[in-house]
Amino acid sequence: MPHVEEYLAADGRNHYQEWFNRLPAPAAAKAASAVARMAVGNTSNLKGIGPGLAEWRIDWGPGIRIYVHQDGVQLIVLVGGSDKGDQAAEIKAAAVLVEEYKQRKKAVALAATEKARKAVAPSGKKKGKK
Repeated sequence: MPHVEEYLAADGRNHYQEWFNRLPAPAAAKAASAVARMAVGNTSNLKGIGPGLAEWRIDWGPGIRIYVHQDGVQLIVLVGGSDKGDQAAEIKAAAVLVEEYKQRKKAVALAATEKARKAVAPSGKKKGKK
């Protein structure tokens, strides 16, 4: 089953949580239900809307949307949400967050690779010689 997590942006903001906290209780329940479905592997309602970006549509009330980045098959990253009224702006914002996520992940991987390379690289000094 995939792991679902909320993305914490480089500036410390959790855009998904900020959006979720503004929802009225019935809409929040619908969104929480959708996230629970993703967490048990039901991703059939995710539709691609851009490079690395998908949305989960909830056809209820104003048309709730949850924006996610699916990182492989084991990780779903929640990056934002909207309703039909602010959908275009929120999709653009979510796309920026997905790109930031990818860049940060790449930087971490490069740093880990460099650290591992340095750990196994010879020091250049020969033992026994002064």
